[in-house]
Amino acid sequence: MMVYAIFAFIALGIAGGYCFLGLEHKELLDEILMSALYFMVFVAGIEIGGNRHIIKKICNPQSILLAIVIPTAVTLGSLGGAALSSFVTGMTLQDALLVGSALGWYSLSSVVISTLYSVEVGTIAFLANMLREVLAFLFIPLLVKLNKFLALAPSGAATMDSGLPVVIKYTNIHVGLFAFINGLLLTLLVPVLLSLLMPGQ
Repeated sequence: MMVYAIFAFIALGIAGGYCFLGLEHKELLDEILMSALYFMVFVAGIEIGGNRHIIKKICNPQSILLAIVIPTAVTLGSLGGAALSSFVTGMTLQDALLVGSALGWYSLSSVVISTLYSVEVGTIAFLANMLREVLAFLFIPLLVKLNKFLALAPSGAATMDSGLPVVIKYTNIHVGLFAFINGLLLTLLVPVLLSLLMPGQ
């Protein structure tokens, strides 16, 4: 039910933006979006912090290893998928990997790639990673039926912010804490990958 509601509101937003708003409203919309995002993350944080036994539960070697393995697997999967996409899209392998290295963080990657390398590739990075985040809302409810931790893969770096409430909704607080750690580590990794994969760097 939540997935249908999300897509319905996305469709209403697109229609409303197309009919009533223009680029001059972008700053106001960005402020509203960030305020709503901060509120969602704040509420998710309260829910995690209120379950003190969960925090104690992950303080063991097995959980620490899992917290490292998950973002590693997401990174390898993202870059592997990007590499395969180069054969389908006709992009060079380096450009495809650069797009994939955003790991779902479309706002940073699009600006960095557009400024330092190519506006075209930066635009592709924005669209591809934004689509990744939107599709995550659809796939998370399906993936949790196989394994709860699979819910951490689609959103990538966004599992620490916009994807966090959705992960908690369809799994539990325990998985939600790993989602936050996953998103945090991936967020720290994105600038490193962009620097390494940027042509001419």
